[in-house]
Amino acid sequence: MGQNLSLSEPFADTSGVVLSPNDRNADTILGITWACSAYGIGVIFAAVKLLERWSGEHGERGINPVSVVGAFLCGSAWPLVLVYLMVTEKETQKRGVGGYGLGGGTIAGGKV
Repeated sequence: MGQNLSLSEPFADTSGVVLSPNDRNADTILGITWACSAYGIGVIFAAVKLLERWSGEHGERGINPVSVVGAFLCGSAWPLVLVYLMVTEKETQKRGVGGYGLGGGTIAGGKV
């Protein structure tokens, strides 16, 4: 260790080395491809979450092709959609089975 600290011979300074134009173009294309892939995954995730929210808790409201296209259009702004979904929680309804001792059902006019 430390053997080359006092060399009198000049050595190549590699701090100014840059990528060749071909490599720079390839790296740019690769970076753009990665960014587009991440954006596409975000759009698909946001669209699926919107469709899930729009369909209702048990799928009461049907999903048609127009709502799918609308979800993908809204999903193109997926960072805003994800913030919206985090801020507005979906209301959960407590549903019981009445009359079988599991919910708030009545038997002959009285509470179970």
